[in-house]
Amino acid sequence: MDLTAPTPLAEWTACNAASIGGADAAVDDLAPLDRLIGGARVVALGESSHQIREYGLLRDRVLRFLIQERGFTVYAVELGTASGRTVDVWMRGGDGDLDALLTPPTGGYPSQSAEGRDTLRWLRAHNAGTARPVHFAGLDIPAAGGSLAPALEPVARHLADIDPHAARYARTALELSEPLAGGSGFASAQARLGLDAAIQDQLSAPLSQLLNRVTAMREVFIHSAGPTLYEDVVSDVWAAWRPDQMQRAMAELFNGRPDAADLSARDRYLADSLLTLLDRSAPDTRIVLAAHNAHIQRTANPEGTPLPRVPMGHALAQQLGNDYVSVAMTSSGGRTVTNVPDPAHPAGMRQCATDAPAAPPNSVEALFEGAPTAPTMIDTRALRAHARQHGLSEPTQIRMDDGFLPVPALDAYDAVVCVPRTTLSADLTG
Repeated sequence: MDLTAPTPLAEWTACNAASIGGADAAVDDLAPLDRLIGGARVVALGESSHQIREYGLLRDRVLRFLIQERGFTVYAVELGTASGRTVDVWMRGGDGDLDALLTPPTGGYPSQSAEGRDTLRWLRAHNAGTARPVHFAGLDIPAAGGSLAPALEPVARHLADIDPHAARYARTALELSEPLAGGSGFASAQARLGLDAAIQDQLSAPLSQLLNRVTAMREVFIHSAGPTLYEDVVSDVWAAWRPDQMQRAMAELFNGRPDAADLSARDRYLADSLLTLLDRSAPDTRIVLAAHNAHIQRTANPEGTPLPRVPMGHALAQQLGNDYVSVAMTSSGGRTVTNVPDPAHPAGMRQCATDAPAAPPNSVEALFEGAPTAPTMIDTRALRAHARQHGLSEPTQIRMDDGFLPVPALDAYDAVVCVPRTTLSADLTG
């Protein structure tokens, strides 16, 4: 009889975590990640907080490797789909100022960190010298749900000649949504607090009429505008309808009545955008997806929590199976971001610096306490097998900004990368 005690998870992690090196490390250091990815068509690279310098630098390094060595040709991020089409033109040599393209129309923080914008500048230079350019795609609702204008303005413009009646629905919705617009869905949801349902329905009605019309008249619109423009219009109409539903759900959340199903509106749009992108692309297309850890997780969230019931990653994992690989990024310490409510700020909150909180014993971060002092990666599938073989307690939390989210991490991600210490992006100070 073997009476040897099973190896604790933190000790297993210290022995089995693979170093993947820092920003200047050799390409060979990415071999463990390369083996994990295999032939997957979609690789999601997460982060526990936006606006973290080390995450941006590591993601840039992985992205360059996947493009130059593994043939990935699409970079998709949390940015409105309509804005993403404009950035894609810029990335392939078009005119414009990148910082302006990535700043919400109502003000607030750029949708990509300073390091993320540097990545896009590298991609533009890369595209100028290659026969196989990398495309850029925004997958998100506009301004993370803060403004309907980036989606509805092109819809109204495209439909003006094709279907003036539908264009009127778009213009009406634009006028009604303007007083609620902000630099984030948080700000717009705050603006809805206290509004009667009847007043909110004044906006929802023309959006629903517009959605019905463009989907019901599919053949007529395709005949007039062609399939590509029609698909963009439908995507933009959904990009306006989903935020309206999400803002209402968030306002209910702030009033103490969370509905995890309705809060999934944004993640549903993210997932559908990526799946549509795959459908419209060549069979050999491979996509690098950059998004928050909370969006890329493979698992659903329970009812009764302030979390979306169906994150984007869960929908993608169900549809794509092993063609979807989810890699979370977190850190052992350093500085991170805290969001402080501020009604005067366009985003409805200010992003401020704070110390990363200490890791609770049941967190993913606690697993890395004995890991090397370089970015390291664990294959959660192997760790999960070890934990379940020996009946060991698994981590049930992962850090988000300066707090922790309840997540069955070994099921939620295919791998977790831990950076020893983090600092803030150049866009923020502290």
